[in-house]
Amino acid sequence: MGAGSFATPHMPLLIFIIMQAPCGSTAILAGPFPPPRYGMDTQQQSILDYYRESHIDYLMIWGTFRHLGLHYGYHDAEHRGLHAAVVNMNRQVAERLKLEPGHRLMDAGCGIGGTSIWMAENRGAQVTGVNISPDQLARAEKLVRRRNLQGQVNFVRRSYTDTGLPDASFDGIYGMESVSYAIDKRDFLREAYRLLKPGGRLVITDGFMNDSTFPEHLREDYQRWLDGWAVDNLAGVQQFQHDLTDLGFRDIRFDDACARVLPSSRRMHLAAKYTLWGGKLLEKLHIRTPVQTRNIIAAKLQYPCLIGRAWIYGIVTAVK
Repeated sequence: MGAGSFATPHMPLLIFIIMQAPCGSTAILAGPFPPPRYGMDTQQQSILDYYRESHIDYLMIWGTFRHLGLHYGYHDAEHRGLHAAVVNMNRQVAERLKLEPGHRLMDAGCGIGGTSIWMAENRGAQVTGVNISPDQLARAEKLVRRRNLQGQVNFVRRSYTDTGLPDASFDGIYGMESVSYAIDKRDFLREAYRLLKPGGRLVITDGFMNDSTFPEHLREDYQRWLDGWAVDNLAGVQQFQHDLTDLGFRDIRFDDACARVLPSSRRMHLAAKYTLWGGKLLEKLHIRTPVQTRNIIAAKLQYPCLIGRAWIYGIVTAVK
């Protein structure tokens, strides 16, 4: 579940996008790679389309070119800005993994490799990133080469529910707003359990459905938000913890981190609110795509769904 793509309502989307794209061309909006078609199921193809077509927004507006993150971040008293918060979330995950230099990690749904690179550079970890997107993996591999991290970071183009990697390969596995893309989260948890060494740690930062007191008046907005980000469903808070226990994990902890992502959530909501008109206009002009318009709508809707407690941002830790 990628974080939204818009930074401030003071940057009109219409002007920004026209400045970025050559007249009569939409190539830059979809990235430098042709649309992939691999015969994957509809959900996987939707995910590939979403991240390919929204890449320019993440890069230029969410600031991915600076921090390499595709997530909300973790705001606290020492980390108030977006860039600082995104890097701080990497730190939060590393602390919960209890990393030591040389530990082997799997980054489940690694995006463009930002956190994989951070873990290698800042914690001395050996990281394997797993991703189904060839576009993102091409960018990730380029970033690794630029930093001369080929000996520490590698990538595998597979589903994180079926990696093909050996049993007990990793000291830790983490997923940052990526596990939500699994249709059945148990498929990922089962694979993670297989891949972890005994005593290995699992950390997941993601959105979870409030399955104890879901506000029904937000049901339609909630579903439109998920559809806009190509997410089939969110795991329920209680159900996810039950599944972890059922699959053999122990020392399970769920931290409600809504307050830590609220500034980012509000930021993207306000930006989307003021730029949605421009996105719709550019879609009609065939400069932007329906996928990109739905992304703006999702960025607008995720905030009222968060403050209305339809979903909860959680940080989950568990031990094999």
